[in-house]
Order: sequence, then structure tokens, then C-alpha cells
Amino acid sequence: MASASITRSQEPDNTALLSLYGMILGFLGSLIIGVFWAMAANLKATGNGGTIVQQQLSGLWNTLFWAYPFVVVGSIVVGIGLFAIKRYKEAAGIAVLPILGVVAYYFALVTFHVGPR
Repeated sequence: MASASITRSQEPDNTALLSLYGMILGFLGSLIIGVFWAMAANLKATGNGGTIVQQQLSGLWNTLFWAYPFVVVGSIVVGIGLFAIKRYKEAAGIAVLPILGVVAYYFALVTFHVGPR
């Protein structure tokens, strides 16, 4: 006697939707930090004052400061690319990297930078 039954998972697969939310929040956070980075870059480029000018960044510290927009654009491109090839969790993780990088840069700057105090 033959029987045919279809077994379905009881829970829907929300991995793509949840990773899309993670990507949106990560990119939004990166772009909000980008607004403050732009203000600091304007002050740094014109030398009109502010804490970023008083730090007198040079060498690797200065390069890391100016690299932020490239890191954000790169993470957006890589994140969307990973999402397109259905690597959802990796895409959400890549979206958060610029935010984590800013936090790590800040703590490294406060801890290791020997500038004017």
C-alpha cells in the first residue's frame, strides 16, 4: 500500500528577512557615524578647531581616520553581494563591521595614541 505525505517545517525560514533588518540597521548606523565623521573631516581639513585637530593625528592614525568612508562603501558593496548570493548571516555581519571598527579605533586612539595631552 502506497502513501504520500508531505512534511513541512512548522517554522518559516526568516533568515533572509532578519539578515535584511540587520543589514539595514548596520548600514544606517554606519551612515549616522558618517555624518559625525564628515563634521570631523571638515574641521580637520580646514584646521578650524575641535578635538580631532587637537589630536594632531599622523601616520597610520591619520590614514585610518580618512579610510572610514571607503570602509563603509566597501562593506555596503560586499554586504549586498553576499546577500545576493544568499549568504545572509555573513551579509548582516559585514554590515556591522564599520561600527565595530569605529569603536575599536576610538579605544585604540584613547589607549595608544601619544599626542598632545
